[in-house]
Amino acid sequence: MTKQDLLKITGLSSASIAKLGKRQNINTDVLIRICNALDCDLNDIVETVRK
Repeated sequence: MTKQDLLKITGLSSASIAKLGKRQNINTDVLIRICNALDCDLNDIVETVRK
């Protein structure tokens, strides 16, 4: 799936998609919209890394 495909199915802004690509922080609402669009859970798309 391309970033453009994700943009279309989630309705997110291009700025939010850009943040994902740059591994910057995004809010939980963005993650939930992605999960809803992909019919998955947060655990499927999120990895926690301890610093």
